[in-house]
Amino acid sequence: MIRVVLAVALASALFGIAVPSAESVDRERTTALALEELERVNDTAERLAAENDPVAPGLDPAATTVTLDPPEPTFAASGRLRFADDELRWEPQTGRNRTVDAAVPIRVENPQAVSERTRVRLSFVRVEGAAVVRLRVGPDI
Repeated sequence: MIRVVLAVALASALFGIAVPSAESVDRERTTALALEELERVNDTAERLAAENDPVAPGLDPAATTVTLDPPEPTFAASGRLRFADDELRWEPQTGRNRTVDAAVPIRVENPQAVSERTRVRLSFVRVEGAAVVRLRVGPDI
């Protein structure tokens, strides 16, 4: 009987040590995947600006589409990608937000949050005299 109690106590202790480590690894993995997606958007915006000339918003601008695939929610980590003016950010449900610095000025009409596979349209335009990459999110872009 004492062996059973000791075995259960030892198993509980090992489980208590292992679970926080697994959660931490899962959060780090999810953050790395999310930052990779944000870096893809940033790199695409930078390349779009470097290889093209901006045009007025009413004209047909140089543009490209990126399909984002945010990390799937797991038992320990979930969150969303957030896009706002000059801001590309991962917002996990727990933990601190992580931001990718925009290499070029990015403009978004309304801040957007993405938590599932989504298309993002990047266009290189001139707004109020400044060359910016306009970012739009959605299925019908």
